[in-house]
Amino acid sequence: MTAPLQLEGRSALLINECQRGLLEPEHSVLPAITRHAAQRQIVPRIAALADAFRRHHMPVIYINVEHRPDFAGVSLNNPAVAYIRKRGGLVEGSPQVEIVGALRPQDSDHIVRRYSGMTAFYGNHLESLLHNLGCTNLVLAGVSTNAAVPGMMLGGLDRGYRIVIPEDAIAGSDQATHDAIVTYMLSPLAAMTTADTVIDSLQ
Repeated sequence: MTAPLQLEGRSALLINECQRGLLEPEHSVLPAITRHAAQRQIVPRIAALADAFRRHHMPVIYINVEHRPDFAGVSLNNPAVAYIRKRGGLVEGSPQVEIVGALRPQDSDHIVRRYSGMTAFYGNHLESLLHNLGCTNLVLAGVSTNAAVPGMMLGGLDRGYRIVIPEDAIAGSDQATHDAIVTYMLSPLAAMTTADTVIDSLQ
């Protein structure tokens, strides 16, 4: 049984890179992440989280990656980005950058776009948005456990936020990698819980 979760202050739900190019097989640039997210069924859990946050008038923030067609300004300094560049993936205006239909944003939601870099807080207005919304807690969901979720966690911690991660609402490249990162990196630094427990904490 997961322990009850108590959140003091205002919370925001950060939905990371839940885009068609990462979660839909016909558009996927990283098939392993697409498969693992489907196996773990994270999309319906994220949708339930988003609905709960909206009901309680708490921010739902989508963090998307969108590259220029010429990939100008994108540093090819790691194999993952170089692979996506080679495939011409996640280019602005393409179906790949669209948010998956089951997580379609509502008018009250916020969309933060990143054109380069590996983590949520890089090169955009996310930090000022959270500050202006008066948030103290960040609930992280989406992909991937391999890189973006740990980076988002560390970025939030460095900026003074409390980090909450519903483990059943994130996915990576495979279960073994996911489990190792959850156990050895995320759990020592964040409040690990479930989507249902987060929803219950908002009641």
